[in-house]
Amino acid sequence: MRKIIGLALSAGIAMLGGAALAQTVPPPPAARAAMQQYDQIKLYEAMRPNARLVPRESGNPLQVKAAAKMAADLRAPCEVVDAAPLSTRPTKSPEFEIVCKDALGWIISKSADGKPQLNDCLALDTAAFAAGKAWPLGMVCSLPGNAAPVAGLRPIAAKVAPGCALSNGTFLGGGGQPAILRYEIRCKSGAGYIVDTPAPGSAAPLSSLTCDEAKAAGVACTLAGKTHG
Repeated sequence: MRKIIGLALSAGIAMLGGAALAQTVPPPPAARAAMQQYDQIKLYEAMRPNARLVPRESGNPLQVKAAAKMAADLRAPCEVVDAAPLSTRPTKSPEFEIVCKDALGWIISKSADGKPQLNDCLALDTAAFAAGKAWPLGMVCSLPGNAAPVAGLRPIAAKVAPGCALSNGTFLGGGGQPAILRYEIRCKSGAGYIVDTPAPGSAAPLSSLTCDEAKAAGVACTLAGKTHG
């Protein structure tokens, strides 16, 4: 049975409505036209913000090992299977893109205060779509294992809605205390959910609401009727 912590999520929706987003989370996107919604997993790679993509090859074993250690230190929910530095130039503070086994990929970059931070590939794509050419070149995932970030939501979909064949997904934002990352998922059956997952290192529980429940709580699903993939 799908696990729903309705009261907790409803409270979180109300809290996040006026709360500032966590520094490590890109802002929620502005409303987009239907054609801008990347809602078909099979076509995702072609529909991604290609102008911001920079071809990236897998790093050497030492680089992959270093990236995996950084991911573990940051408590990323990730079994690293591939990684690459964002820059080919030697640096004392390397930044990495990581590919995770059967999960969302991440970029490890430096925050404004110089400390390492995590942003998942879907969140970065969402922000890049909203920002257009203003988005930093290369600050989206481009390793082959991260070619379709929406597919990284499949494990989350399986937890909140067993039997859900994921067709669509999008990042909605994050923040709060304890910190969460919020996504919308859509199943091929037409069922949709708003899901709050714990941000890396957060003690927040995984919780979800159906689109009907979310609407009653003041948050509308954006992928209704889009069941491609």
